[in-house]
Amino acid sequence: MDQLETLLAIEAVRAVKARYCRMLDTKDWDGFAALFTSDAVMDVSQDTGNPPITGIDAIVAQVRFAVDHAASSHQVHTPEITLDGPDAAHGVWAMQDRVVWQEGKSPIPGVGSITGYGQYHESYRLEDGVWKIASLRLTRFHVDML
Repeated sequence: MDQLETLLAIEAVRAVKARYCRMLDTKDWDGFAALFTSDAVMDVSQDTGNPPITGIDAIVAQVRFAVDHAASSHQVHTPEITLDGPDAAHGVWAMQDRVVWQEGKSPIPGVGSITGYGQYHESYRLEDGVWKIASLRLTRFHVDML
């Protein structure tokens, strides 16, 4: 890949993550599902204590369980994106999220809201000309719970 192709691929990966945050926070579940490869793996075990999950349906179900009854804001910053070839990449994103659940709807007993700080560690794959998330692992440095 030449420099222009590399920059265009990195920008396309950035756009996938931007859509991830927007689709999640606006609860556009069809749009959110379209961001992942069919064999995608999501690891949010640090938050949930559950093992990583595989497949679009399981990923969407997990995220919906966490935020369907909440106002949320997910922000990502300062990505480090590396191309692993013409059709694969990986990246690390600084992240902050704020989730405020409707009264009585929190999946965390006794907690009405969280503000979390950490990183997304992801891999991406180009499928049919579209960059998609192939794996996602969320690590947290700190979570404020109210």
